[in-house]
Amino acid sequence: MLIFGLAPALAVATDLEGTARQFEHPDRYRVLFSRLIDRGISPERIEDLFSSEKAGLRDEKAVRLRTDISQIPKHKAAERKANRRYVYEAKVLAKNLREYAPVYERMEEEYGIRKEIIGAILLKESALGRYDSFGHDAFVVFNSLLDSLAVGPDASLRMKRRVPRLLDMAAEQLVALVLYAERQGIKLAETPIRASYAGAVGIPQFLPANMDHAVSAGEAPPDLTQLPDAILSAANLIRNKFGWPDEQVDFGRLDNLDRIVEAWLEFDDGRASFAMASNADGQELRRFDKAHSDIPNVEYVGSYVRAIMRYNYSSDYALGVLQIANRVNTLMEEKESL
Repeated sequence: MLIFGLAPALAVATDLEGTARQFEHPDRYRVLFSRLIDRGISPERIEDLFSSEKAGLRDEKAVRLRTDISQIPKHKAAERKANRRYVYEAKVLAKNLREYAPVYERMEEEYGIRKEIIGAILLKESALGRYDSFGHDAFVVFNSLLDSLAVGPDASLRMKRRVPRLLDMAAEQLVALVLYAERQGIKLAETPIRASYAGAVGIPQFLPANMDHAVSAGEAPPDLTQLPDAILSAANLIRNKFGWPDEQVDFGRLDNLDRIVEAWLEFDDGRASFAMASNADGQELRRFDKAHSDIPNVEYVGSYVRAIMRYNYSSDYALGVLQIANRVNTLMEEKESL
């Protein structure tokens, strides 16, 4: 973990050492600057960014929401409340699938993922681009985490695991964001990268480390605020980084999905996962798919839940995606049969 690791020698100009000392945790920045130099970013560019006014900003809300584990049950409740609206959401998605049919058809052909799945993910992430309340800056979010987080003497075991993980994640995302800006010719010190409190960007809510998987529907560079690019980019990420199963989703095997979800809700006591052995902080969890393998199609559903959880590490999120996708598939098949 970064917080406990030894910083490599910072073989850069002394003014960059001075820049590191401006932060509350200069050792973290020595490591970060070395990583950036190893990836080809010049000391001058690092100095320009990390001595800028933006580098001095702190997003306290983003830090609080990332670290307040008491909010996790509230997030879970909100996710489940949203999932209960899946019948309505499916109608919204069906309209979108028809409106952007050529893009979804291209996506299915190139990436082998059902359009209902990608559409449901984008619906969950940002209401297909209608949700436009991303009032944070990705650089400020991750820079705030890197410089602000620490493990207090009275911290819980979970926080002792969580904080080092968040520090590693923040450093990784900062490196990715600086490299992305360098390739795109973006001056990060002056250009806002609008994001959620989690530092996720655009309609598909990509973290910077995933932005290399952004692709364009046309000739221009990828723009994750545009739905055609978001559709193709989400599919590219899921297929080529997150290991989406080669087999297309067979919606016929989701005919008892609502029953499976009901059983999951009864099973989950806050220390369970549908198809993962541990949570993001490394704590072991009870697995629903193992405990209820006798229910038809549970293992099949679990294979797709795991894949979707690589996009968003929430069992309820993944099940909501499948519920929406399944419902919209039924709606569209009924319409076509009329």
